[in-house]
Amino acid sequence: MLLRALIAALLAAALLAGCSGDESDGDSATAVPSAFTEIVRAELVRAGLDVEPRTDLKLTAEQGPNRVELDLQEAFDRVEDDPDSRDEIVDEVVADAQERLETGAGDLSFEDARDDLMPLLKARFQIRRFGFDAAETEQPAGLATVYAVDWDDGFAIVRPEDVERWGKTVEEIDEIALDNLLRQTNEDEPLLCEPSGGQQLCGWASSDGYDATRMIVPELRRQIQREYGNDEPVAYAVPEEHIYVALPLNTLRRAGIERPFRLKLQRDFQMSEDPLSPEVFVEENGELVVLK
Repeated sequence: MLLRALIAALLAAALLAGCSGDESDGDSATAVPSAFTEIVRAELVRAGLDVEPRTDLKLTAEQGPNRVELDLQEAFDRVEDDPDSRDEIVDEVVADAQERLETGAGDLSFEDARDDLMPLLKARFQIRRFGFDAAETEQPAGLATVYAVDWDDGFAIVRPEDVERWGKTVEEIDEIALDNLLRQTNEDEPLLCEPSGGQQLCGWASSDGYDATRMIVPELRRQIQREYGNDEPVAYAVPEEHIYVALPLNTLRRAGIERPFRLKLQRDFQMSEDPLSPEVFVEENGELVVLK
């Protein structure tokens, strides 16, 4: 983290040097959007946040699973009007980002959050790294569903105190979040089926952050079953957060590909930056269970 902060500070200094012809031009360099953006980014990194550049005057700051989108236009305009206040303004931007990340969904009413509530399938070892408790629903194979408010200004994991403040239960939040993901999927991410290795594979790989989570949405599993034939049992796999693949269970066993299929899942799980599960899942009585 210290090294990243040093590199970011050096880049900011280089940009300022490149924009100024002499010492008297130092303040005018700040009025360049790219230079001001880099100064803010360096200070955010110095404060311990992970930062992704988007465009000039727009940054994404992250802390743990939460993120906030930062629009620096207003702060930049203030610096243009009063260059001497630059440091104070940058400090305000950093403090605001830290507060928003720490607060998460804490400032949102249920009415404001409802349409943006989304489920997120996570491995428990990942949830333990959050650094705080999350509202969750247990899933098989060491997995759990957590919930997030995914809105234009950021992304925040829902905590038990948020659920209590909203006067809801986790079961109610789960139902709403699954309905939201189903609606978003049907509108924007239709089921993809294509041949692979002589087999027809169906699933999602849209990289929108919710591909694997779609496995826990019953109606989306119905869509896959209808594709294969309603009486055909289906095997599901989610080795990584951005991969959800399904194929007929009888095909998996009849074609003699179960062992290599499981080995591939294990490799993908071990090599992934966002691993989820190396297991194969099936549905029994409407519930997902691990295929033995």
